[in-house]
Formats: sequence, structure tokens, C-alpha cells
Amino acid sequence: MQREQSSQEAKRKNKLVMVVSKGTMDTAYPALILATTAASQGMEVYMYFTFGGMKLLTKGQTEGVSPSVDIGMTKQQMVGLISKGGMPSIDQMMNMAIQSGVRVNACSPTMALFGTTKESLAYSGVDVCGAATFLEWASDPDAITLFL
Repeated sequence: MQREQSSQEAKRKNKLVMVVSKGTMDTAYPALILATTAASQGMEVYMYFTFGGMKLLTKGQTEGVSPSVDIGMTKQQMVGLISKGGMPSIDQMMNMAIQSGVRVNACSPTMALFGTTKESLAYSGVDVCGAATFLEWASDPDAITLFL
């Protein structure tokens, strides 16, 4: 039994790589919950924000984040649900992720496309990188890669 458990532990992946491409509440929360949970379990975590996901990193835009139409709730309903459930805000979750060692990255081609600058990012500790860097992380055989 001990040998089987050691074998399973050896196969466990130790890196989580996520692409966050949507700037909605129902994308932000699952991504941040997965990131902070993985970090608390000792995994290396990389979040790569691109296109709509950049809204979650840009000053003045996080307040306007709403749920997607698919979730069937208004922003007020979703905020009430999150508050009732005792969940922190997106800003608080993002800061928790950064403080727990999650590597938060903004997509440089998306930033160039939308005219976003490093100074317009809402959080300190956000790095800027391109697709080649993301592909390096995602191609690691020890990585779990998710697209949200």
C-alpha cells in the first residue's frame, strides 16, 4: 500500500498554468479560487491574462466586472450571492493570489493591441510576457493547463 501511494505522489503534477481570457465575475472567481488553492498546496501557479481577462488587471475596470449572460444573474444578484457566501472581492482575491506566490502575468500582445501600459495595471507584482513564455510554462510535463 505504501509503495502505491508513493507512486501516485511521484506522478502528481506540481504546476498550474491558466489562461484567463474573459473579464467576467464567473471567470474571475473560479480562476482565482483554483490559483490560491493550488498555491496553498505548494504548486507553482501561473495566470496569463489576455483579451477580456485584461479587464481584471486594469485600473478602473475591475469595478465594472459583471457576470456573463450565461450565468443568468444581474451584477447585483451575483454580488449579493458572493457577499452572502462570505467570498472576498475580486480585488481582495487577486491580492491574496499575488501574496501567496501566484505569478500573475499580463499578455504583452494584448496590452499593445488595447494600448494598455504597465502603469495602468491595477496590481503591483504583475509581470508582462508574451505567448512564447506562456507556451514554455504550458509545455512543462508537470503542468496542468487550463483555459478560462
